[in-house]
Amino acid sequence: MKPFTMLAALLFLIVAAVHAYRIYAAWAITVGPYDIPIWVSYGGVIVPLILAFMLFREAGR
Repeated sequence: MKPFTMLAALLFLIVAAVHAYRIYAAWAITVGPYDIPIWVSYGGVIVPLILAFMLFREAGR
């Protein structure tokens, strides 16, 4: 196993989990005068999960 690849995959999983929890809890995020809509977190779940899956496959080689 490649330790840095595994660490990166775990970090992506954490990011996906935080976004999933934001969807579940309906957290409101405001950056300056802008409100970030909840639908942005759907991409924040899907993209990191795909990257984590690819990194876990790479770490297993």
